[in-house]
Amino acid sequence: MNLKKIIIAVAIVATALPTFAQYADDAFLFSGAKNSATARFNGLGGGHTAVGGDLTSLYGNPAGLGMFTKSEFSFTPSFNINNNETSFLGTNTTQSTSHINLNNMGIVFNSPVAKTSNLTKGVLSFNFGIGYQKTNFFKNNLDFNGGITLNNGVGEYLADLAYAENAKPNELQGEVALAAYDNFLINADSKDKTLYYSNTSASTNQMFKLNSKGNQSNVDFALGLNVSNKLYLGTSFSLSSINYRTTNVLNEKGTTPIDNVIYNYNVNLSNYYDTQASGVNFKLGAIFKPVYEFRIGLALETPTWYAIKNDAKQELRLLDNGNVNASDNYPFDYRVSTPLKLNGGLAYFFGKRGFISANINFVDYSSIKVKSSSTAIDTNEPSYVRTIQNSQNILSNNYKEAINYNIGAEFKLIDNLMIRAGYASRGNPYSNVKYSNFKSESYSGGLGYKFGTYYIDGALVVNNSNVISEYSNYTLGRNNEPFGSAKTTTTNISLTFGARF
Repeated sequence: MNLKKIIIAVAIVATALPTFAQYADDAFLFSGAKNSATARFNGLGGGHTAVGGDLTSLYGNPAGLGMFTKSEFSFTPSFNINNNETSFLGTNTTQSTSHINLNNMGIVFNSPVAKTSNLTKGVLSFNFGIGYQKTNFFKNNLDFNGGITLNNGVGEYLADLAYAENAKPNELQGEVALAAYDNFLINADSKDKTLYYSNTSASTNQMFKLNSKGNQSNVDFALGLNVSNKLYLGTSFSLSSINYRTTNVLNEKGTTPIDNVIYNYNVNLSNYYDTQASGVNFKLGAIFKPVYEFRIGLALETPTWYAIKNDAKQELRLLDNGNVNASDNYPFDYRVSTPLKLNGGLAYFFGKRGFISANINFVDYSSIKVKSSSTAIDTNEPSYVRTIQNSQNILSNNYKEAINYNIGAEFKLIDNLMIRAGYASRGNPYSNVKYSNFKSESYSGGLGYKFGTYYIDGALVVNNSNVISEYSNYTLGRNNEPFGSAKTTTTNISLTFGARF
């Protein structure tokens, strides 16, 4: 094997790393899900662990269900706006996307315990709740407008892809690699036919679009009980699901020589990912009220154990040749265990005029686990075992424990009108020094109005983060693939409509 081939062989091994990162990044994304809240607690910054008496308890600390003295139903739609600032090959753009969702919908049934003696001691009620909540939203559109590549265009990737097969042109199994060779985007070495190189110009025009959609959701079954109006205990069981689809389309225009004649080419390299998953988790919680004014809350959420099915497809299409549309499919099944989460909270009530609450949350993202018994072949990687092992290494080495906190207050302006405000800060989950200045925080506010047995709450939440995410449609063994970067600010408007009965 000559020196050039040795160098490229090493490069192909390096090329596999971002493939591992696909599963590692998804596992981290799914582990970042947050329990939903009604508009009341959205306006309060999310600090509900020690408060209770709201449908948010159904999705967070189930002990809060023990505080219900009547049955209650509510639902919370929301309007979300993503403002994106992107950069790609020297071109900066801004764009926004918006979407309407159903954040949550739930019902709690109050069941007082029949008592003939002391009505304030012992177990006073068992309250059961069932609800549906969205814990993560994936919808976003990113447009990385054009720029000029330099020796890192699609042809370089296609040459790496063909070389990874270690096969001569007439033996190539991958449809994308074969189409690239047949249409002169890559060539085989004249002496070693298993060695390929790009046949496209060094400087080419590229544009990149990324579309994602879907969500994570839970169906929660919860039970809360009231002990002597002092201690409230709760537990819940959740059926979780993931529906996540992404489409990455990169367009490249350039020139390629064919028989000493220069021709223009116009190609799309597209990657499609369809991820479906189901899982389960459990929650345990307690709220202690030593005096009327003061409450202490604790809650534990077990890992969510997901079984995930990922269908990936890569497609090469020559836009100036409608007959060429080649694709390769890479199905892959694996399992993810998200981190355990611990929540603590304090709340102080100013009589019946309002309260202030604070929460703290601990999550160790390095404890995320990925496993697989799949026999499917991963993109550019003949061993699924190695794929999962390297994904696990990425998770263990690139992430760490994080402490999140929030604080919020509610004040009753008049008998039926409440005003709210809150602040939340997310701890740095990254161990990489690249993100040492990580900052993610949100500001919120809201109003609530009660009329009879009905109520309506509204909230506005603005999330700011200085994290710049990087995206690439393909990877190169020399680690010089073109990257697009994006910074996203999100705004959420939610409304809760509820009734007690």
